[in-house]
Amino acid sequence: MAYLLYLLLKGFSLFTNLLPEGFALWLGRQLGKMIFYLDRGHRKVALENLHMALGEEKPEKELYAIAQRTFQNLGMMVIEFFRIPRLNKEVFEKNVSVEGLDEALKLLEKKKGALLLLGHFGNWELMGLMSKVIGNPIIVIAKPMKKNKWVDQFITKIRNAAGLEVISNVMASRKVMQALSQNRVVGILIDQRAKRSEGIWADFFGRKAPTTPGLAVLAMKTGAPVLPVFMVRNGFQKHRLLIKEPLELIRTGHIKKDVEANTQLFNRTLESMIRQYPDQWFWVHQRWERKKKVHHR
Repeated sequence: MAYLLYLLLKGFSLFTNLLPEGFALWLGRQLGKMIFYLDRGHRKVALENLHMALGEEKPEKELYAIAQRTFQNLGMMVIEFFRIPRLNKEVFEKNVSVEGLDEALKLLEKKKGALLLLGHFGNWELMGLMSKVIGNPIIVIAKPMKKNKWVDQFITKIRNAAGLEVISNVMASRKVMQALSQNRVVGILIDQRAKRSEGIWADFFGRKAPTTPGLAVLAMKTGAPVLPVFMVRNGFQKHRLLIKEPLELIRTGHIKKDVEANTQLFNRTLESMIRQYPDQWFWVHQRWERKKKVHHR
């Protein structure tokens, strides 16, 4: 079954690369819309998340529309991901307007490397192509798909084609610190639910969510700047890559409290972007623990 899934994904990838870009993206958006209606499980998770995060601010009809657009965006993202191997620096610069790059590159002159605060936002996979723009592979941490080595290798190969250097989450801290000492750029996704035993319970949309402290710990240990970076879909075929100014970290000398405060700062930064573009975040992930049933359509 695992190998069959790999063959299906590879076949779909080949098919999407035969299509004109505009039609392929349109197809992806329609597939996302169809999955929204057919996949009751993930639709339920998305709507529950939206109720918990924005239910007191937005009417039911708008939450439902946000969830639907989220699935459409994910459908387009899948198409764009499979087409990454055929993209080069020129195509990337044509389709993606980059804001804040010059300022970010100046930070590397300090020879401390840079940490990127990332979320599952917009088409986060396309950000890997920035490696080709800066001429240096960006490092990202990924959990291997142990249940399907063929799919794992297939996805990693596409990420490598984008210019990313993918390292396993096993013993990742040591590898990241070594990379930063070499003035490398390392991206860390912070918006997946961390294990209770490892995460920090930080506010996210007014609710406590177990959050990885890894980014805060690495930033404080190495002195590397933390830059929030987001890829925002801007219409049908265009994107904006927003490289924000480095965050001013809290350093009081109390390590545990500082890690907690900075992790909270990171969550607040991500939440601010999600509020601006609510349909571009990955609402289908169970970010919060469920304690009671949330009613939805």
